Amino acid sequence: MPRANLLLHEAMTYILNIGDSIRDPLLILDTNLRVVSANRSFYKTFRSTADETENQQLSDLGNGQWNIPELISLLTEILPKKNSFDDFEISHDFPKIGRRDMLINARKLFGAGNRADLLVLAIEDVTERKQALEALAVSETRYRRLFEAARDGILILDSEDGKITDANPFMTELLGYSREEFIGKELWEIGLLKDEAASRHAFQELKQHGYIRYEDIPLESQGATEREVEFVSNIYQEGNSSVIQCNIRDITERKMLEAKLAADQKQDKKIAADLQRTILFQPSEDAFSGLAVQTVYSMASDEALVGGDFWDTFAFDNGHVALVCGDIMGHGLSSAVFSSEIKYILRGYTREHEQPSRILHEINHYLSQSNRLFLNGINTEGGDMPVCLSLAIIERETGIGTLAVAAMEWPLLVRADGATEVLKASGMPLGIHIGQEAVYNQVDFKLAKGDTLVMTTDGITEARHGKKFLGDDGLARLAVKNHGASLKAMAEAILNGAVEFAHGELRDDACLVLVRKT
Repeated sequence: MPRANLLLHEAMTYILNIGDSIRDPLLILDTNLRVVSANRSFYKTFRSTADETENQQLSDLGNGQWNIPELISLLTEILPKKNSFDDFEISHDFPKIGRRDMLINARKLFGAGNRADLLVLAIEDVTERKQALEALAVSETRYRRLFEAARDGILILDSEDGKITDANPFMTELLGYSREEFIGKELWEIGLLKDEAASRHAFQELKQHGYIRYEDIPLESQGATEREVEFVSNIYQEGNSSVIQCNIRDITERKMLEAKLAADQKQDKKIAADLQRTILFQPSEDAFSGLAVQTVYSMASDEALVGGDFWDTFAFDNGHVALVCGDIMGHGLSSAVFSSEIKYILRGYTREHEQPSRILHEINHYLSQSNRLFLNGINTEGGDMPVCLSLAIIERETGIGTLAVAAMEWPLLVRADGATEVLKASGMPLGIHIGQEAVYNQVDFKLAKGDTLVMTTDGITEARHGKKFLGDDGLARLAVKNHGASLKAMAEAILNGAVEFAHGELRDDACLVLVRKT
């Protein structure tokens, strides 16, 4: 073998030995662009073999997949005039590996007489890198759009000195400064913190904890307009450095609405308190000679302002007293107004009919008719709130009484010696029309001296702990246990016992009406 060829062969072998240790694909071509050899990475990347590659024209390689006009032109027209080229980018669909982005570097290898005998092509697959750069560019564009369009103020601060490096347009809208006027300032200089010391303290706290939040910060713009803002700042990594982002939300309108809501709620509570005093007028215990009367009430939630339970006690002639314990579905002012209406309807029908069953029958007829007219759009008054109640009428001197209920808890009679009797009257809720006349049966009873009649809503009997309810038996136990106490103490003991059974919280309003023969 001629010495020149031997030297060239040795050089090519040396190149290939080095090439096999290189991760990027290498191709060695002769001056006619015929493949002399390739390294392992080339075969692996393009899924080919030496037999399929060597001695092939570059343009025929891989069934023509390397017949890329721009590359062929570069190698045949430009490279002869130069010794190398770098970072020639091609984007091409390769049948076996899909679309790839490649950077190609080429070098001439010179033989005897300084003649270029070989070309070395180094091929770098930059598909993933390019995709990452494109994704980064999209992300940065998206962030910038969010930054520019955000309706919260955003400030970017230098993590070393706490000075502003960027501000979004909303900060200009909020404070009246231009972007250029923000740059280089500290937070206290734009009015976000009261002074330099506060700014320094916040900056140190942020660097220590990575997050700070301040609410209700007063802020004054250049036009002397006062705003209320919420300030949140956190520190995060951006590459090898830390960046501070501050979000400033204008909560002025929200604070104004909160103030108005608080004022409205205060007014509602005043109205509710006045209404509640009217609805739940507490009679003195000795208001009716021959009988002692006591009532207690507990709302399940303060948010309701006014509960749905109610009571009433009144004398309607010289000898009889009516006692009412009721429950209207729902809470709030509408239920309270309705319960007030029910109380006065009851008083009217009681004076007219006197018998509890007849009174409930007439009230049900009245409410059912009113509700139908309301639902048909004829009347502006009415609704669909069923009413449950118990009504007892007692002669003061003799203790002789009669009661009827409308889907209410059965009243409990506790004798002076502790014996009990459940007065099982029955009847459907008031105001529900079922296409037939409602029937309310009544029960007679007599209170001897020291006997107590207990009327309650379901807030007491349905006091719940887990899956267990207090129930009628639990009510009877509490009543018997405390029947020797004063009437007020007995009523409070029953309520407190129900609350204790429910581990401190009743799920529904609770109302108790107790009457004792004296």
